Amino acid sequence: GAVVARTLPTSDEGTVDSVSAFVDGAERFGNARYRPAGAGGRRIDSLPSELVGFGENGTRPRSFQRRSRGEMDGEKLGDGSKGAMSLTERACYPYVAGKRWLLGLVDTVGYQLVTFIISCHFCLKGTTLGLVGQAGLPFAQKVLKLSAQESQRYGIVAAFPWSIKPLVGMISDVLPIAGYNKRYYCFISSILGAGAIAYLAAMPLDSSSALTYVAAMVLINLQVSVVDLLTEGKYTETMARVPEASSDIVSFVWLTVSLGGLLATAISFFVLQTKKYHVMFWCALPFSLQAVFTSFFGLLPEVKLAASKLDLDLLTKHRDMFLMGTFMGCLSVALAVTQLATENMYVEFGVTLGVASVLSVSMFFFMEKRLAKATLFLFLTNTVSVSFGSAMQYWFTVDETCNPGGPHFDYLFFTVYTSVIAQVFNALGIYLFNVYLSKFRMRSALIVSALISSTASLGDFAMVMRWNLRWGIPDRWFYLIGDTILEPIVLMMAFMPSTVLISKMCPKNMEATTFAILASFSNLGGALSSSFGVFAMQAAGIKTDVESGQCDFSNLPWLIVVCGMCLPLVAVPLTFVLIPDIDMSDNLKEEEGLPEPGGEKAGEKTPLIKKE
Repeated sequence: GAVVARTLPTSDEGTVDSVSAFVDGAERFGNARYRPAGAGGRRIDSLPSELVGFGENGTRPRSFQRRSRGEMDGEKLGDGSKGAMSLTERACYPYVAGKRWLLGLVDTVGYQLVTFIISCHFCLKGTTLGLVGQAGLPFAQKVLKLSAQESQRYGIVAAFPWSIKPLVGMISDVLPIAGYNKRYYCFISSILGAGAIAYLAAMPLDSSSALTYVAAMVLINLQVSVVDLLTEGKYTETMARVPEASSDIVSFVWLTVSLGGLLATAISFFVLQTKKYHVMFWCALPFSLQAVFTSFFGLLPEVKLAASKLDLDLLTKHRDMFLMGTFMGCLSVALAVTQLATENMYVEFGVTLGVASVLSVSMFFFMEKRLAKATLFLFLTNTVSVSFGSAMQYWFTVDETCNPGGPHFDYLFFTVYTSVIAQVFNALGIYLFNVYLSKFRMRSALIVSALISSTASLGDFAMVMRWNLRWGIPDRWFYLIGDTILEPIVLMMAFMPSTVLISKMCPKNMEATTFAILASFSNLGGALSSSFGVFAMQAAGIKTDVESGQCDFSNLPWLIVVCGMCLPLVAVPLTFVLIPDIDMSDNLKEEEGLPEPGGEKAGEKTPLIKKE
């Protein structure tokens, strides 16, 4: 994330939202086939060291000099004199150091931006989405009485706003409201999102309210995605202006998201036990509603424009980027409409296959060839890792009538306890990658990651076959060991080589835009994976009528074998076709014989978006 500061022109801030429009939460990238709603974790770096040496005006540091932990430990926290700290001072050290770091960040970027980051990432992205996500599965099963296919189909529609972030960002760039590019877009979307949460909390819903529920979820996701997008645009501008603060801004952003997620998990722990699932929305309401006020009163720093009119010059200047964002937005709309318009499995399959094919070809028209090949590899591996997560969630949680002899996990265990544990072991997966896989060549690392991703499904297969009971291992312990501990480790180890790959493919000085566009393709790849998963569940004859208790999981083992274990291996032959044979530490340009930096004109950049 910190590379954003080095990739955006400070003289053309109007393009920042268009670039950051493609950026999405890391949690949406990668393969999480069976992760329950609201689960998942992010890697948070250790608390940044103390910042010193701020400028006299308190807005830009003279230099972000950093002192080591050992140097700071040698200072008395009270008067700054040297010497060993007492036990009490050492106990207070994390609080004191964290406070100094936060105050330093406020002095550098301003209290308004820091406050709005808390409003967006702690309250909305962390807490609101966490509470809504934790309520998703019990609400679908107990209130709406949805089948697994319906739950996954509606989930694609509900997440639709995240796939049109590029389009929303571009509209906000070229069409200000009342002189502001950000303020009133955040305000309007927040009114819609908070209103949707209030409706779900207050109105009695039943099995006939599915479409109403989906519409409300679309508005909630619209609020979070729009506010997230425009906040990204603002702190991206700040990182371009104050590059020394980049890592601290990014650390603060993800710290607030994680703390919000932990708060949502803590609230869910108490609410889910009452089985009053609509209370989850009451708990989420104040965290959503606060964004109405923070956006309306202008806590997001922004200069008012002289006129509110369509910026044709900006639209013309970045025509290719606008065209690509609009094109991807239209495909997202087509995919979402198909999920609502028909339940014919072959029509859904045809539309999904068509969207995937068009996207696969279009990237070669908009991107340089080497980058397009890498993006195609990541897009296809994400898409063909067909998601059938709803079927697995239902198999784990439905009652004895629907799944005789099943594990029958309660929602507290399945969505709260396991998500906390999984976050810890995600970090372990990153560590193991750094220690072992980082020494591999690129092709070898991606092949190994495909094999690891395939083997991650073995635990689910053994549990569905009930082998764990034959081995004398209770369901809860086997699930904790397999899906909650081992699977996050191996999936994170499988995901990390993809991140290294795209960093090798970045054109010079275009790193942030490259990662942003990849995230946009990844969002669509995830939606396509879920759409293919709906078709796979129907083709396998999976039935989950929780209202009548007529369920059929007899072909679920085959679904795991084909979609969970075999299809991820498609990445192996694709590696030899689309990925260069380089070392993880090699310079890609030298390997491919591209022009050396000295052979280019001074300051010349390799374009990400093709020019006519």
